Amino acid sequence: MTHQYGVLAVSVLLAAAACSRGNAARPGDSASFPTAQDKPALMRAVDGIPGWTRDGGVETYTKDGLYGYIDGGAEIVLQYGFRELAVFKFKPARVAPTTKEVVLEIYRMESGEAAFGIYSTKLEGEEEGRPGIESDHWVSPGQGGLVKGEYMVNILAPECSDREIGEFAAAIETKIPGKETVRPMGMAWLPRDGMVARSGRYIKGPLAAQGESPVLEAAFWGFGTTDSATEAYSAKYGVAPAVSKLVIVEFRKAPEAEALDDAVLAVFREYLKDVRRQGETLEGKNEAGRWFLFKGKGAVAALVLGDPDRAAARARLNLALAVASR
Repeated sequence: MTHQYGVLAVSVLLAAAACSRGNAARPGDSASFPTAQDKPALMRAVDGIPGWTRDGGVETYTKDGLYGYIDGGAEIVLQYGFRELAVFKFKPARVAPTTKEVVLEIYRMESGEAAFGIYSTKLEGEEEGRPGIESDHWVSPGQGGLVKGEYMVNILAPECSDREIGEFAAAIETKIPGKETVRPMGMAWLPRDGMVARSGRYIKGPLAAQGESPVLEAAFWGFGTTDSATEAYSAKYGVAPAVSKLVIVEFRKAPEAEALDDAVLAVFREYLKDVRRQGETLEGKNEAGRWFLFKGKGAVAALVLGDPDRAAARARLNLALAVASR
């Protein structure tokens, strides 16, 4: 399964793990990095992973150095509220020479919600988990991830089995500070009935919004990079191939309802056909006959994107708005 930072392919991240870090900032650069005493112990050294030995020291990146590590993909991480990245490499312990390697990336974000947000951009839904890991996590061929407290963890291991990655993730989780995954309150607005497992996302910043749907690219939504920016929460619903998406948009200040409706109507007309108003709801269909719906209420709005069942889409839209606007 391919995991992405929105529209940015995870291959960028995987390539970054293998490529030269010659242009990246390094530990000990006092102009870019905190002192060792300022760093949490987790960001300085990770050891004691059963079956694995740390290979070399830690590479540490702050905001400026992140561009040297994730070439072309740093901006979306920064938009969620990035603090620091520590990168470790591990090789198998007590085995014959092998090319097998694990690259461990630990992102320290500004909050638990921020950590969940950047973690969630990689989710497509239906990712596998490992029994015994309580924090939100996933494991798939060659990679895995988890989020706990203010830390988001990537495990990059293209030559390892799912079992090996799962065991590595379980060992790492015990070393991450905090008690649990921290989700934004708005994630609870998403109806549980029919939701695709592990598909919930927290959308913050213009890049995450653009990656979620072209409908959210327009400036009027307000997905900026300031504290006053719009945020959103999304999940997938249904069973393949009839899977749709629900997006709940939370504005920091209630927009003028008529102006917002007119702006969304213009976007719908750009991408859809048979666009019309049905009471307080805007709706239209794409070329495949899938329904797209929009409705606003105060400081929140909801979108259904690509549902084959119009009645089910309207019911989900109205339920989400009713919960979110309480």
